[in-house]
Amino acid sequence: MSARAPILSDIPASARMSAEDYLAAPQSEQKSDLIEGVFVMASPATRIHEILVTFLAAIFRNFVGHHKLGEITGPNAAYRLNDENVYQPDLAFVASGRLNKAGDVYFDGAPDLAVEIVSPSSRQYDLVEKRINYGRFGAKEYWLIDPIDRTVTLYVNVNGEMTPLPPEEGALRSRVLPGFWLRPEWIFPPEGVERPTELEIARQQGLI
Repeated sequence: MSARAPILSDIPASARMSAEDYLAAPQSEQKSDLIEGVFVMASPATRIHEILVTFLAAIFRNFVGHHKLGEITGPNAAYRLNDENVYQPDLAFVASGRLNKAGDVYFDGAPDLAVEIVSPSSRQYDLVEKRINYGRFGAKEYWLIDPIDRTVTLYVNVNGEMTPLPPEEGALRSRVLPGFWLRPEWIFPPEGVERPTELEIARQQGLI
């Protein structure tokens, strides 16, 4: 059973915290976010959530590592967008030229690319608050993976707003990682079809 996501507008100012307080709190070492000053703890991950995290991490790392573009981080890396928003995306990419903003505890700014995998308790935040704030604070791409609806949506930053980018010839093509692409059916294969391996995808992307 999933916990009900708190409505952020209902949280009084006295119950909110700053980014500094959040990052200093022991609870922030677990998967969580600070959203508009509200501490939001992630629910225990479902099996499909964890399968997709590890699968996508391998795909992104293979491409980024092959081309030496920067770094990929996992679900416990914190990104401080401003004093009210610190996110721990399921996956994120930061280009080599911005890695000087990375500290021991958090990255000072939004990642270049963020990937969030929707859960029942995070749906509102992933679709609304996080999408808006990733755009406001300079993320260039936002990949939203929804195991509930079995959809993959790629958003790109257009003048500070995350705008959906339709697939081209059945593939979602990154603008932040030139040459990187994937097919939604690799993530959510049709019934009776196996998901391709990371090695098979690397071959199709021309990495090997």
